[in-house]
Amino acid sequence: MSNPDKDLEDLKKEAARRAKEEARKRLVAKHDAEISKLEEENREKEKALPKNNDMTVEEAKRRAAAAAKAKAAALAKQKREGTEEVTEEEKAKAKAKAAAAAK
Repeated sequence: MSNPDKDLEDLKKEAARRAKEEARKRLVAKHDAEISKLEEENREKEKALPKNNDMTVEEAKRRAAAAAKAKAAALAKQKREGTEEVTEEEKAKAKAKAAAAAK
C-alpha cells in the first residue's frame, strides 16, 4: 500500500500547481484586457488626428507660413484702412498667432 502522508503531500502539490496555473491565466487575461483597452484608446486618438497622409511635414509648414503671412497682410490692410498705423511688432504678433493657430 502507498503511504497516506505521501498521497496527501502529492494532492497538496497538485492543488498548489493548479492554483498557480489559474492565477497565471487570470494575470494573462488581465494584461490582455489592459493592452486591448490601450490599443482602443490609441485608435480613437488616431481617429481624432487630421488625415493629412498625403501632406508632408514640409508642406504643412509651408502652408502654415503662407496662412500666417496672409493673416498678417489682412490685419495690416485692415489697420491701414482705419486711422491707426500698423507697427512691425503688431505684424510679428499677428504672424506668430496665425502660425500657432495653423499648427
